[in-house]
Amino acid sequence: MEGVLLKPIRCLAISNSYPPYHAGGYELGACNILEHLADSCAWKNTVLSAVRNEKSPKTDPLMLTGFFPGKLGPEVESWRTKRAILKNHEHIVRGIQSKASEADVVFVFNPRRLIYPQWTSVLASETPVFVFVSDHWPNHPLSSDIFHFKSKKDGQGELRDRKLQELYSTAPKESELLPQFRGAIFGSRFLQKEQAHVFASNQNQQVVHWGINSDQFPQVPHTNEKRKIFGFCGRPEKEKGLDLALAAIRELAMDDADVRLLVASDLKASSHGRAIFKQIQNDSVLKNCITLLGQVPHADLHKMFYSQIGTLLFPSIWQEPFALTVLEAMSSGILVIASSTGGTPEVVESTTGFLFDPTVSGDLTRVCRISQAAESVDIQRIVEAGAQRIREFHTLPIMASRVDEFIRAHL
Repeated sequence: MEGVLLKPIRCLAISNSYPPYHAGGYELGACNILEHLADSCAWKNTVLSAVRNEKSPKTDPLMLTGFFPGKLGPEVESWRTKRAILKNHEHIVRGIQSKASEADVVFVFNPRRLIYPQWTSVLASETPVFVFVSDHWPNHPLSSDIFHFKSKKDGQGELRDRKLQELYSTAPKESELLPQFRGAIFGSRFLQKEQAHVFASNQNQQVVHWGINSDQFPQVPHTNEKRKIFGFCGRPEKEKGLDLALAAIRELAMDDADVRLLVASDLKASSHGRAIFKQIQNDSVLKNCITLLGQVPHADLHKMFYSQIGTLLFPSIWQEPFALTVLEAMSSGILVIASSTGGTPEVVESTTGFLFDPTVSGDLTRVCRISQAAESVDIQRIVEAGAQRIREFHTLPIMASRVDEFIRAHL
């Protein structure tokens, strides 16, 4: 829409977290897309975040914490959520409805990551509601169902459960409410397919792949000297597949002493990461060929990580929705070897990188050997095609423009 004077859109955006307090890639993505919609598409955003973020003037700290399965377990998380909702439920609902009535559109990021009243309230308003689905948790309980968990084995906990049962006894289920959105945007074709049963009755759907700020990840020369330097960047959790990367690098290093692996991850942040750290320290081959960078700030990733490696290993064993790390590496001119799970094959294919099957033992090692044996001119052609793919299809301005066009078309 370059050169067209756009009518301003007043947007109420609801996310469970907003940087600088973000738990992962999609929270950062939510921040970036909202800022680009404001800068280039005449959006005026009010952001309701679950995290109290005094450092960001763009965030209204009205919301409570979101529900995450994982470390603390559903009982502890559910207990904290229940206590907060009982105390602030009506305040939350009134606050959301008031802000929704002042907006032209409500934009909800990943509603199944939010507490029930954080987004169901806006469906009762007359403001059109759109949802952006960028996350995939097949075993994630509906947020309206987490209140069925027993939070405490005492009288107070049981009383809290009964009160919440009364509070939600007449509330519709999420499965009934999600299709009521005016439109749904999905971060990949994989996500649209996975959520098809939820949004089957909603005809207004669009796939908009994530974009990145490619200026922050300029293409660097892909030299022969870097071809033996691999990199891993991600959370130190089992589903990210660092185990597979270590096994492959060990095999390669046994044959070639020049092989290296840079790991950009805080291994001490999880039990799995600490086990990985111990494995590296106790294995002379791995210890000699691996450099641990720790948690690298996102603003420093290009300088400290991408510009230092020749190949990114992205060995996720779960259904990765659509990874920003892959886009950043490709934009930087890095060869990508990724698992064929989730939405990754929508950007990494034979002309832009290499895929392997994480369910096949040794397949990552096999593909790494193929890439190492390839002619330099062929690898250069692949990384050039990958970088070009990002510049043409996966930048934040392109993403913002597509989101804006879809929502304006259905207002």
